[in-house]
Amino acid sequence: MRVKDLRPTSPAPTPELSVRASAAAELLRLIGVLVDDSDEYDVGPERLAELRGQVPAEVLSELRALDGGSGISFHVLSLLGSDLPAPAGVEEMITALEADPGLGWRLLLAHHAHQDQRPDLELLEAVVTGRDGALPSLLQELEISSDLSAEVSALLAIDPEEHGHRLLAAIRAVQPLWASVATESMHAINRDVEYRQSQIDAGRTVAEIVLAATNGYELSDDPSIRRIVLLPSFWIRPWLVVGRRADAEVLTTVVAEEFLILPPEAPSPALLKLFKALADESRLTLLRRLSSGPISLSEATAELDVAKATAHHHLSILRQAGLVVIGGEGRGSRYALRQDPPSVAARALADYLQPHRTSSLGEQASEDP
Repeated sequence: MRVKDLRPTSPAPTPELSVRASAAAELLRLIGVLVDDSDEYDVGPERLAELRGQVPAEVLSELRALDGGSGISFHVLSLLGSDLPAPAGVEEMITALEADPGLGWRLLLAHHAHQDQRPDLELLEAVVTGRDGALPSLLQELEISSDLSAEVSALLAIDPEEHGHRLLAAIRAVQPLWASVATESMHAINRDVEYRQSQIDAGRTVAEIVLAATNGYELSDDPSIRRIVLLPSFWIRPWLVVGRRADAEVLTTVVAEEFLILPPEAPSPALLKLFKALADESRLTLLRRLSSGPISLSEATAELDVAKATAHHHLSILRQAGLVVIGGEGRGSRYALRQDPPSVAARALADYLQPHRTSSLGEQASEDP
């Protein structure tokens, strides 16, 4: 039998790119960082301990209870910042949650249901937006499943409106802390947004802008993604968070280091990430393997003979250092070398040392007869 393939072969249309600053999203991301026990945030454990000390113990306990132990609930909720009315601030978020107390609960349920390999994105978005009949349809699917995640099970045990009222109370309780750090956060975010918007206006390609803003994330060719929304973050650095809202892929990117206020003699965060990445035998092993071609997470796990979580951690550090690019989605993700590690390291160190070298040579010349 001879078969003629009539499926379309034209590439998926390039998605529309937008970038926005959202104080609502950033407040939720700050909460997410505070409830996370990880010390792998660029702001440092000392600063996080200082900020946690400014939150009443009972409020911090409630925030952790709302997080449900997932460690990412408030980062998921920050996706609300992608479509809140301008200026997407805290007041706009509070208004939205007051009008629809179950909104946050439904967003979390849709996210975790999708993580459980339920790919019907149209139904999940209908759940989030509160379309009639959507939630009962999803709940019916979940009832017949024998493999629910702990996060989904925990949400199903909570009344959506009760969750919404608790969430609103917690957000209001953290507002005094937010008021003390909002300028620091949003100043850097606004500068990043202005820069990315200038790139869009200058006609740079969507792929180029996304690759630079994410430090190594390649867009998928999923035709259902019609929009890309960049939501820069100060607090979540150095992590990249990828989320989905309807036909939009929402990328929580890190604020570029040039928009941070740093002491003039301090080494840049990029330089520190680079040499941290290189100062590990396992990551050097992965770089050597990547030099022969892209690999999957499973292949990286086998190469290092470690758990998948450990291999993913090493690959994430290499991406943050600008050495590795990630493409694809979920189990189909592939990792590849982005730049030549020796050249990148030599150039980064030379750039840091150059001003000091120039000054030292000048001082020496002035002292010589």
